Amino acid sequence: MSSPIFSSNQLHIHISAQDRPGILAETLAFIVHTGCNVVDIKQFVFNGLLNLSILLDHCDEGRVQPLRKDLSIYADKMGFTATLYPWETATRPDVSYSHRSVVTLLCDSIPSSGFLEVTQVFADLDINILRIEQLDSGDVHALEFVIGTREAHSSVEVLDALVKFKEKYGVDIAVQEETYFRRNRRLIVLDADMTFLQCEVIDELGRLAGVGGEMAKITHQAMNGEMDFKSSLLKRVKLLKGLPQERLYKLSNSLPLTPGAETLVNTLKYLGYKIALVSGGFQFFIDKIKDEYCLDYGFANRLEIKNGRVSGELVGQIIDAEAKEKILVSLAEKDGLSLRQVVAVGDGANDIKMLARAGLGIAFNAKPIVQRQARASINQSDLKLILYFLGINGNDLKELGEMARGGKIQSWLSK
Repeated sequence: MSSPIFSSNQLHIHISAQDRPGILAETLAFIVHTGCNVVDIKQFVFNGLLNLSILLDHCDEGRVQPLRKDLSIYADKMGFTATLYPWETATRPDVSYSHRSVVTLLCDSIPSSGFLEVTQVFADLDINILRIEQLDSGDVHALEFVIGTREAHSSVEVLDALVKFKEKYGVDIAVQEETYFRRNRRLIVLDADMTFLQCEVIDELGRLAGVGGEMAKITHQAMNGEMDFKSSLLKRVKLLKGLPQERLYKLSNSLPLTPGAETLVNTLKYLGYKIALVSGGFQFFIDKIKDEYCLDYGFANRLEIKNGRVSGELVGQIIDAEAKEKILVSLAEKDGLSLRQVVAVGDGANDIKMLARAGLGIAFNAKPIVQRQARASINQSDLKLILYFLGINGNDLKELGEMARGGKIQSWLSK
């Protein structure tokens, strides 16, 4: 054990040991005997190795010497390492790194060179890494970095700095402010087509109407921001004129969900989230999905049906980018939530405003124009990956998955 000269009134004890029950209690017994006061305790276990730090005050030399002697003898006997040193101002963390953010990385795996590069990015930005936690290491590697900055680096600055790293290693990244709002999300608003669903419903309708090629071309332009969404929607709806209503019913029974959608819904409902679909598609399909999966809200455009056929016109308000944003804000107000408690997920240009207003906006398999403006992105076709951005770890997912298989989540949803 080291034996520095103590001139401080505060003392830091650091213990490293193979973890077992009782080490903290045994150490505290020595501290209580000396009469020092415990100010703070931090402890974590990594691969069976205990790291324990205890900060004490009222530690004059007369108390420190017996504590050092007794703890040293006991540490040697029990096979662990104990270090005591004065907690001088010079040894304390730089409190100027007071602005905190969370950077979450998702990937298949990260080599050592990848860890080097991401930490070098932080170092070059004068960002201090405060904590690293591995959320999962199975099929998906999920890492969470809590970082501190001297100034309030925006999420965009950090994301811009990580662009090359992201592209080189195929990593999905989210950057969020570390506040209590991040740990208290309560509403998620999802786009439907190519987000909750693995298709563009209007393109499927176009194929049924015999205008698939022309329809898909207009959809591509709209989702990439090359054409105004409202005018593109009206143009595409006109192509559907004369389509029999029974074709809509048939299509509604075969719409493919994106992998992970049910897991995401079941988990978030169990955790108390409200879930909304806000779509530039059609209410006919959104209502069916909403009812089938017990979602709380569903908003979309309404096709006009006349004499059992699509008329080629819409009824009521058009759900475009501005409408999606307004709906998100109104749902938060309705549920008494801050916008920082809202998650938004989408893939197209008409989702950009919605993503920007949410506390966490996620570009999901999104067009380049969307990814450039979102603070989080996922480029894998699995919606349950969103759960990692919410701080849920692999063990949580396994536990919730077992509950789902046992019917506990579904029975809870039916109440």
